[in-house]
Amino acid sequence: MKRILALALALLLVALPALAEPMSYLDYTDDVLEDGSPIYYFKELSMKLPADWQGKVFAMPEEGRTAFYQKASYDKYRAEGLEGGGFLFALGTSVDGSFSRLPAFEYLGYSEESSLNYYLQLPSDYPAYLGDEAIRAEYDAMHAQMSEVVAGVRLYADDAGTTEPDGTGPNDAAEAGAAQEETGITLDKMRYHFEHSALPRYFYDDPANMLSVLKANGVYRLWMALADENRVAYPYVEADFTQNWYEADDGTTILQIGMPAPEVSPQCYRVYMVYNAGAATAGYYTIEYENLLGDCAFTCGWTADMTHMNYGDAAILNPKAGDYDAALLDEARQVAALAGVSGSIRAGGQTGDDGADDLAVIECPEQGFVTKADPAYPWDYQEGTGITIYTEHANSIPYVIVWRGDDLIVEPLEYIREQFTPHMQSQYGEDLVSFVEYEFYDIGGKQLPAGLYTYRLQGHQIDMLRVYDSTGDRTVAYTCKYIQGQGEATLAALDAAVRYFEAM
Repeated sequence: MKRILALALALLLVALPALAEPMSYLDYTDDVLEDGSPIYYFKELSMKLPADWQGKVFAMPEEGRTAFYQKASYDKYRAEGLEGGGFLFALGTSVDGSFSRLPAFEYLGYSEESSLNYYLQLPSDYPAYLGDEAIRAEYDAMHAQMSEVVAGVRLYADDAGTTEPDGTGPNDAAEAGAAQEETGITLDKMRYHFEHSALPRYFYDDPANMLSVLKANGVYRLWMALADENRVAYPYVEADFTQNWYEADDGTTILQIGMPAPEVSPQCYRVYMVYNAGAATAGYYTIEYENLLGDCAFTCGWTADMTHMNYGDAAILNPKAGDYDAALLDEARQVAALAGVSGSIRAGGQTGDDGADDLAVIECPEQGFVTKADPAYPWDYQEGTGITIYTEHANSIPYVIVWRGDDLIVEPLEYIREQFTPHMQSQYGEDLVSFVEYEFYDIGGKQLPAGLYTYRLQGHQIDMLRVYDSTGDRTVAYTCKYIQGQGEATLAALDAAVRYFEAM
């Protein structure tokens, strides 16, 4: 059940996990079926557990997930001052593919209604209570039934996808057609969902953060994350999507997103996100193609309660015309007027698409490299350690270390197995709970050798990911530490550190 999936483009959406996901989707009621099976009812799915789990398992709402624990191990560890013992799995939701950074998970499906992916986060260590053989045997038996747990999950929506986002995708038209037939998701349907459901829902859920995400990463990566997870074959490339930013005198930001040329109604030429935090203004507008009555266009939109509005005719603009930029600005002004924006509107430039615009450059002349990180993160340099990027507080876990050595490790996986793992075993002894060695770990757009180590520290279980890369004749080692189950931001910082590393 352990999977490290290559959703490389989706992983570029490092800011999207901060999008507010309605906790109501993870609220539940529970019951016991006639055969003794515990069952949990969530807003969009039900989860039936094996009958022999009754009385042995309990659910606990936690930040961003609902976790399930073996009661016996949990109680024993808690009596010793340790939290999280007996972890079996956690139900989580995500608006993108960021969950694929987790060392172990099971993908459950995608809901078009909420625009959420559902997955089960699995343990990356062995969390059963070690001091009681009967408790360990019970945990092992429960863990062996995880396939039954996955099979017992039912998404209520008939059109919720259950394909696995393995990043492979169809390789030809026949496979693409077969994948779409399995999921019921066609390109037209996916595009409607993207333009008329997913984007407005994401935007209204947290306008400021959504604009920040799109400014840093571009809309194409979000399109790819959703389309790839639903096995939708599409002919679009990044150049088919554009972003233009406009500013108003009253402080309103207007994002104009250009879509691939529409072919059927109601695909969009462009969509607009209009936002002013001070004036509490937020609006989502569309320029929709209509071909039922001949080629024409309409200015429409979606309200926060997902009501569709039609504001009347719109011009079909010619991208090859010499006045195209001026026509786009004029259209943006018309949309701004619909939103009640006052004052003049001016172009604010087009965003960069590499995801690095909002990151701070970190220089390490002592070891001859530069990389990038969120400017809000403190960092320092220490001789013999390198650059440490703290994702919460300085001088404390969680953090990412970037270190460039003097020599090249020719066989890094062999080094992990023969040198680093024994070092961790010696350093942490009985507190080293588990370790996994990867020949290929997907991070920063690369596949690199890595070791994942879980150990006990001050009442917590710490995950430590050690990744190796090479630049010319020197090895770069990345160390990522975080409290188990709380590593999303730190893994994103690691992704950025690897992605933007450059030798000086």
